[in-house]
Amino acid sequence: MIKILSLPEYKAQIEMPDVQLLDVRTEMEYELGKIKDAQLLNVQSPDFEELAKQSINFQKPIYLYCRSGVRSQLAANILIGLGASEVYDLQGGYLNWVQNEK
Repeated sequence: MIKILSLPEYKAQIEMPDVQLLDVRTEMEYELGKIKDAQLLNVQSPDFEELAKQSINFQKPIYLYCRSGVRSQLAANILIGLGASEVYDLQGGYLNWVQNEK
């Protein structure tokens, strides 16, 4: 299941303990700014699936974001295919996050 969350919903849920927060953008984008405690896992990397299998607990909720929401939807579908049961995506991505932090 993929659920797209509004910014307030997303912010509230990623504050919970033991959250798996994944930034699926490129390393360059990640270095320019990220959400606190997010782990980088570039969906465009050829070894994305292998890295995901090694670093993600598919039995726990996974929270994703990318720049605008397109790549995170791709990542969400891949993770569901790998066995993830709960995947949450930030509506509007990191652009939404930054615009509302001002």
